[in-house]
Amino acid sequence: MNLKSLDVSLVLYMMERASRPHSHRHYLWLSKSGDGWLSVSVLASYIVLNNAISLFIAACTAVTLERSLYWTIKNTTRRLRPAQAIPGMQTAIVTFDRFSLPSGHTSAAFLFITFMCLGISPVWGFGYIWALGVGAARVSLGVHYPSDVCAGAMLGTSVALITVSALL
Repeated sequence: MNLKSLDVSLVLYMMERASRPHSHRHYLWLSKSGDGWLSVSVLASYIVLNNAISLFIAACTAVTLERSLYWTIKNTTRRLRPAQAIPGMQTAIVTFDRFSLPSGHTSAAFLFITFMCLGISPVWGFGYIWALGVGAARVSLGVHYPSDVCAGAMLGTSVALITVSALL
């Protein structure tokens, strides 16, 4: 079995499991929590409450770098989303672009959690459960392949590691 057939099989399996009403609501919430509003709210609150100017600069640098790399990779690889590549497949949500590699929600979630772990406290490591959930939700809702999620996780984690080591 090659990566493409594994990706397709996992998307179809996870979408079937996510079609149950309770699971579907859970995955929708997880996906929406990765839109950025949660990460920005938590980090901004910490920065304001602790007057953490260097953390603010590092966070802005990390987000700028991650989003630049994300869009460059996405528009260079131009990998179609599962619903566009798998005949008859319907996604559970509407996406704003046509391409799937890497998963931007997953990349942002891993960037945020890795940044918080390294820049604030290792206790934030528990947040990786949430970040993994964001990635799983994106696959279960049919907008990404598992390999897109893995690429997003690697991108977000790498940018956080580089940024924190260089600026904090």
